[in-house]
Amino acid sequence: MPAMTLMVRIVSRAEHLRQVIALAEGGRHGRAVRLAAACRAEAVRLYGAQSPDAVLWTEAEAHTAYLGRDPLRSCQAWMSAAIARLAAGEAVDSADVEAAVDRAHHQWQQLTDACHITRLAPELIALRLRVPGRRPGAVTAIDQRYAAHGI
Repeated sequence: MPAMTLMVRIVSRAEHLRQVIALAEGGRHGRAVRLAAACRAEAVRLYGAQSPDAVLWTEAEAHTAYLGRDPLRSCQAWMSAAIARLAAGEAVDSADVEAAVDRAHHQWQQLTDACHITRLAPELIALRLRVPGRRPGAVTAIDQRYAAHGI
């Protein structure tokens, strides 16, 4: 009986990232977000939620959700990335932390569903109090929009 050779192909992080980008650029945003989320889940399982790999995939998921015009998922992912970076010890004024919070805030402003706006506002306010960013008035702007939706 002839010997069988089993070939296992290991897909690198870079290759998965290229796949996510290609899917997103090809308009297959949902599939791109799902692949990024699966890669994030695997990175969390292997290395922990604050690991650079997990944060990379969280940010990839956030960006592909943004490209797919899904502000809810994008906002949630950007907030998760910011929280993970802070938990990993990054400074509140680091460019990556500020960018994640700014992007979460921007995506939150794109939400139209009052339930989503009011559900995410407290977490975004807490993040903004820790990471005010470079432009003054961010917390006030959140408070005003939050109040406008009956809270």
